[in-house]
Amino acid sequence: MTLKELLTQVGFDELLPYLKKHEPEHLDDIYSFREAYDILLGMEPDKDFKGEARVEWSGGEYEGEPKWIGIYHLDDNVWEKELAKEIIVADDVRLSLAELAMHCLWEITYWGFSPAEIREGWQERLGHKQPANPYEVALDKLEESIWRHQTPRRLRCKEPDGERCTRVEFPLKRESDRKNRSKRKREYRQDKREEYLRKMAARENLARMLSAEGSSFRRCDVDFLLDIERGTRYDYRSVTQDADARLDYILESMTRYQQLDLSRYDGALLFLRIPSGVPLKESALAAFKQGAKERLGYADVRFGSIIREADTPEVMATLLLNKGKVD
Repeated sequence: MTLKELLTQVGFDELLPYLKKHEPEHLDDIYSFREAYDILLGMEPDKDFKGEARVEWSGGEYEGEPKWIGIYHLDDNVWEKELAKEIIVADDVRLSLAELAMHCLWEITYWGFSPAEIREGWQERLGHKQPANPYEVALDKLEESIWRHQTPRRLRCKEPDGERCTRVEFPLKRESDRKNRSKRKREYRQDKREEYLRKMAARENLARMLSAEGSSFRRCDVDFLLDIERGTRYDYRSVTQDADARLDYILESMTRYQQLDLSRYDGALLFLRIPSGVPLKESALAAFKQGAKERLGYADVRFGSIIREADTPEVMATLLLNKGKVD
């Protein structure tokens, strides 16, 4: 049985209980697995590819170490090939089809919830992005100063693209044991400064994205995000062939496939990226806004949108939950 054949035999709602048990600390992201499942169902396996994915028990080699189900060779970012692989289950592994499908879905999404996210994630890890806003510039200068003045010259080096790096010297030394109080205080201040700059750089980039040219938001509409006490972000996409059901799909992700602790926040912002070739009906948009307000329950829920050039009818949505202003 191939992965594609397995997924077509099991509905997402059938594997959902196993997924919730497997991912109890990430129930706010369950909707992403649903999106990935629907993306996989809409794909055709690579008919020319032959491969296997093995399902075996792992762990338990040491006393007290628990055993777990391991899925091997299902971690490629070419999902058409993964769908064509034969699922080989070890004789001592006894799982229902739904639980087996859950483990395969979890494994194939380990690095990202779609092939595009996998590629973008690795590009972000491997690429050297130039500072784009004042907070990123300040962070880059701080890291440059630490690297230049607190890293021994013999350990400093640069990649061909100019990115700073530090060589590892063996045997490893525990430098922290020899730091005096003033150096530990300096390191603490630097860590807090880096944390602040990273947070503000992310918020500034978010504000720029929300108020980009063509957006219904102006910059003054989203500047409050720079001063909030705390916030979190969720991104959704409408993985459906029914153009009239795109917003229903996203709303269902928010209401049925996502557990949120809404008590930690007191306001929300919803931003839609709508394909230019397949616009939304006003009635569908009104129903979505009403449903989102009822789901979130906040008095302050702001909606915005932008038309994007795209060759697919997919609507993408960003939900920002925020807690007041910093005193």
